[in-house]
Order: sequence, then structure tokens, then C-alpha cells
Amino acid sequence: MNCHLLVPNLFWPAAAGAEPYRGLQLPSLQTLLARGRRTRTGGGSLERWLAGAFGLPDDLPLAPFALRGDGGEPGDHCWMHADPIHLRVHSDRLILADASRFSITAEEAREFVAALNSHFAAEGMRFVAPSPQRWYLRLAAEPRMRAIPTAEMAGRSIEPFLPAGEDGARWRRFFNEAQMVLHSHPRNEARGALPVNSVWWWGAGRARPLASSHDVVWGDHPLAAGLAMASKAAMRPLPDAGAFLLQGSDFKEPLVVVASLPTTAYGDLAGWRDAIAALERTWFAPLLSGLKSAALESLTLHGLGPDYGYTVVVSRHDLWRFWRPKQPLQVYAA
Repeated sequence: MNCHLLVPNLFWPAAAGAEPYRGLQLPSLQTLLARGRRTRTGGGSLERWLAGAFGLPDDLPLAPFALRGDGGEPGDHCWMHADPIHLRVHSDRLILADASRFSITAEEAREFVAALNSHFAAEGMRFVAPSPQRWYLRLAAEPRMRAIPTAEMAGRSIEPFLPAGEDGARWRRFFNEAQMVLHSHPRNEARGALPVNSVWWWGAGRARPLASSHDVVWGDHPLAAGLAMASKAAMRPLPDAGAFLLQGSDFKEPLVVVASLPTTAYGDLAGWRDAIAALERTWFAPLLSGLKSAALESLTLHGLGPDYGYTVVVSRHDLWRFWRPKQPLQVYAA
């Protein structure tokens, strides 16, 4: 088995320097980073990495695949993400918070989506919310605009990233209209949590068959599930720990998507350190043991961060490279 392990948010923004990693003791992860064939990569989100892995273009036409992973049926329609967000004023900027920062009930999502559908009906647009935290928009035609994933917008000022391109002005107008609809919605007035006061457009496209080198995808993320279905790969729910993968399998090229680390965008260092310590116990240590026992032929770790990441290919023989000792994690932030 040649296992690929995808871990978003493994690294902090470059501006954070070494401090987030100081004092962390993660011996299995440190061994993999030290002994493996390591390549430093550019920054990227889970969405952007998965698009590349499944042969999709840089404009990230991912919405129909995520919709399918969320239990919807995209058919031949064009779909776009219309993710619920909260915008807050900070000085002269509007800062975006994604749905990881607030809760939305299914009933609230239905009422918000109903209000948006009423307002935008004349435009031939149809909103759906198969998950309260993830909304989608069906369109008559693909918009000619550039937009980036909500996950890459978290904690950032929206102004430089508003829709651009030939249809950019139209979609900026729709963005403002959606804000007005949601801002005045009675559900927001009754919420004790952050109001859902806008949506973020991105990822427009149509479903299509895809190709992938992976014969199975293990994970709980709807985009990973939808891409697996489009590529005819098997889809399996993420097990609690990596040891499960080593108990015998007919799959040869699994992709394991472990998206449990919190985004670094909001500065929750304590939560991130707790979560990465849990990954050491449940994933890095068991998979390193699998290499040592030859249950795994190789492990490729794809560690992502907003500004940089690492791809590390480790075989059983690489573990014998004792002249490459474990290093403190802050070494890799340099």
C-alpha cells in the first residue's frame, strides 16, 4: 500500500515564525519529516490541493462535486458555492468569518435560503442548503469571474478578493444584495451568535467524470467524497485512527484526508496544538509503525499551510537514514 495522507492546516502562516511549534514533542511526525524525501511547496487550502490532485483547473470548479458529497445531485446544471459567512467591520475593512466560527441550525438555514430564493428568483438562481454550514447556488450559465475558496478568505479583508473578471461587477452587485437580504432577516435579529450577514461566491462549474491515481478516498469532507465518486474511486468514512488502515486492505493507492486541525486564520494556537498532538497519537505514530512493519510500502505526507507546506515521501528504507536526526518542528518554519 502506497498511502497518501493529506493534512490541511499543518503549518502556520509564515509571519507567525517558529513560535507556534516551540516546545511541541511530536516524535513520529518529526521522524517522517527528517527521514523522508522532503519538498517545500507553496501555500494552499484543502480545496485547492484536491482540485489539483483530481485534474481540475485553477479556477476551482468544485461546487458540483462538493454538492454531490453533501448528498445532492448536481445533474447537468452549473453550481456555485454560496457559503454563509459573517462580515465584521474592522477599521475601514470588512473581515470575513466562515461557518467554523458560528453555528447555524437546519431551520435557520432553510429560512435564510428561502429569503435568498425569493429575492433572486428573477435572476434564475436557486439556493439549496444540504448542510446548514454549506450552501450552493444553481445557475443558468457559468459566470465569467474569478473567486477564491471561503477557507482561504477566513480572517481576511474581503475587498481585494471580491468577484473579478468579465462578470465580476454583476456578482459584486449580487453580493451586496445578499448582504441586505440577510442583514434584515428576522432570524439574524433573534440569533445570540454572530449574524449570518452575507454569502461568499466561489467554485462555479458543472459535474464531469474525473481521473485519479487513487483507488480509494478515506475522509469525511464532502468535497473529497464528491471527487471520489466522480473518479470512480471507492469512498470510505475516515476511521478514528491510522491503525485501521493497516489491518488488511485490497486498496493500493489510498488517499486519506484528515481535516481535523483548526484553521490558523483565527489565531487559536492552543486549540491547534491540542489537535496536532491528537494527530500524533492517532495518525502519525500508527502510520510510522506501519512503515516499520512493512504494512505500508510508502507514505506520502501532504502537509498544507496558508503560505507554505511540505510533501514528504517516506519508504521503509528511508527510515534507516539515521544521519538525518529528528529536528524541532520550528526548523521547518524557517
